[in-house]
Amino acid sequence: MEVRLSLSLPRDRSTVPLTRRVLDAALAVFSVTKECRDDIGLAIGEACANAVQHAGTDYEVTVTIHEDRCIIDVVDEGTGLEEIAEVPDAPPDAEAGRGLKIIHALADIVELRRRQPRGMALRIVKLLTRTTPAYS
Repeated sequence: MEVRLSLSLPRDRSTVPLTRRVLDAALAVFSVTKECRDDIGLAIGEACANAVQHAGTDYEVTVTIHEDRCIIDVVDEGTGLEEIAEVPDAPPDAEAGRGLKIIHALADIVELRRRQPRGMALRIVKLLTRTTPAYS
């Protein structure tokens, strides 16, 4: 079984907590542990905050929940990073610039790619831990 959620969101800060809550509720239905849901919530929050800051207008979030993993795609049409080969380095006390480092620390796989003619696509994959077997 697979569940797919697709959100088309305006470039507005209020969409960040909304997206986190929607995803947390969906993962809870699948008996995903609180710790795993918290990691995913922080990662998607950082991804959405980046999209809100850099997106041209709207951005899209697609979440696919499989039995063993959660795949999150955040896509925008903004300017993106100049170079995507390395995650930008920011000091630990910086007010900005730490989002991708946080996402890398929480996720099992992170893919960042430039879209043509403009924009960025971020894929976050997190292996799921559950309190009970799936679909019980």
